[in-house]
Amino acid sequence: MLLLAGCGGERGLLQDELEGKRKAPLGYYESTLRPSEFDEEVDAVQKAHAQSGNVTPIELPNDSTVIEIVETQGFRVQIFASASIDEATAAQRVARNQIGDSVYVVYDPPVYKVRIGDFASRLEANQRLTRAVHMGYDDAWVVADKIYLRRVTRIAREEQ
Repeated sequence: MLLLAGCGGERGLLQDELEGKRKAPLGYYESTLRPSEFDEEVDAVQKAHAQSGNVTPIELPNDSTVIEIVETQGFRVQIFASASIDEATAAQRVARNQIGDSVYVVYDPPVYKVRIGDFASRLEANQRLTRAVHMGYDDAWVVADKIYLRRVTRIAREEQ
């Protein structure tokens, strides 16, 4: 009995909407939408814009920039080492939250090592080492490693 009363109530909402009294559910609008009816309006707007000359041309920049990643020899700061991948992954997550820098897990059998940064010089790595020690990584030290340098390269756009 209640089920029939519930269905009847929905019908009443649609009837009220048709009379302008209430809003109908979204499903009602979706079922009555006919997108093909609006095609003529779109064409009329496009023609009006073309005739009025108010169309602003899109200006493209003269060049664009691309970030190039180059792998080279450099330095990183090792902050953690463990034989367990789970411990290393957990340490990586903590370091990412604390340091916010590039944090890597490197597997050098039988040990997983957590390293931070991509430093081209030992001086930069030593500066980060002192910050890591102050953050609680007392056993941190600088190691030579392959790093990823990011360079911004400009590419000139060809004139047409």
